[in-house]
Amino acid sequence: MPIEKDVKIGKYTKVYHPELVNLYGCEIGDECVIGAFVEIRKGVVIGNRVKIQAFAFIPEGVTIED
Repeated sequence: MPIEKDVKIGKYTKVYHPELVNLYGCEIGDECVIGAFVEIRKGVVIGNRVKIQAFAFIPEGVTIED
């Protein structure tokens, strides 16, 4: 389960179990928390200080603001 090379991850963002997530072509802001078994698809934009809890799926085209 990869974090692809085209993923942009902000400062101080924590991905607690990077081996247990699928992140593709997304942009994640600063100071975020990403739980285990999360999938974030291409084109998703996550703002600053956002928590994505375990087992979440965020499909293409979604923006979650600060």
